[in-house]
Amino acid sequence: IGISAPFKSMLSLIERAAPTEATVLISGESGTGKELVARTIHRLSPRADHPFVAINCAAIPRELIESELFGHVKGAFTGAIKDKKGKFELAESGTVLLDEISELPYDLQAKLLRVIQERIIESVGSEHRVEIDVRLIAATNVDLTEQVEHGQFREDLFYRLNVIPIRVPSLHERSEDIPLLIRTFLARFAPNHTITIDDRLLAALQNHSWPGNIRELENLVERMVILRASDTLTVSSLPPDFGTVRRRSPLPSAGEHVTFHEAEKKLVLDALKKFAWNKAGAARYLNIPRHVLIYRMKKYDLVEPDEMS
Repeated sequence: IGISAPFKSMLSLIERAAPTEATVLISGESGTGKELVARTIHRLSPRADHPFVAINCAAIPRELIESELFGHVKGAFTGAIKDKKGKFELAESGTVLLDEISELPYDLQAKLLRVIQERIIESVGSEHRVEIDVRLIAATNVDLTEQVEHGQFREDLFYRLNVIPIRVPSLHERSEDIPLLIRTFLARFAPNHTITIDDRLLAALQNHSWPGNIRELENLVERMVILRASDTLTVSSLPPDFGTVRRRSPLPSAGEHVTFHEAEKKLVLDALKKFAWNKAGAARYLNIPRHVLIYRMKKYDLVEPDEMS
């Protein structure tokens, strides 16, 4: 939904990429709609009548992700009580979306590269090779070129994924699309009512920086609709903290070296401390799902002080 130049430019790329078999790498900030772009590519492709399977690489525990992708056979590991097909097999003749591809463990990146090159997978615990026919789309909210430079992402895999790069613009780059998006959300959350927005409120929404992008706008509209005093929304309909700039942790000095994972661990830990280790509050603050926060806590061995014994 949009009429802005950045949106039209992205849509043009989608329309040209969709009919092909080329691998697509979608980049953009959290909340911009990367999965929606991937689903649109699938819907406009010759594979539209076949499965679209989305996999969030950050939401699957490290020890299970290979099984989730490629499947496993009975007895392959503790808890493997029967054979299970992986997402690649389940998407046969369709499309696989690897969301948050930057979170794929380094050792699995080599296996994914081989799958892309050979179109053959092996289930965990099996020596049987299975040919697959899927189209691959990857998505990321981080700069993969920086991860390549720091040795956190394989360069050869990056070039295999980056055949057709599509960048999803952030909402503050497409402020003229905000009225269209608002009307869409109003129709969704109040289908039996005609709700209007006054000019001052619309101006405030178009001037907002939208750090949470479209997801933030959608949540805000839903909140205003539910709590409205009338069918006309005004500036007074905004929550008290709207537009508040959150204080960020200071960046390291030029001479101080910090890795991506160290910075991420600190960000998660600071959020947990800020909300007294309340996971729901910390997840909302970080603008990530609760299960992703829990995964990050396990990944960095972050345990509430009271639970240490």
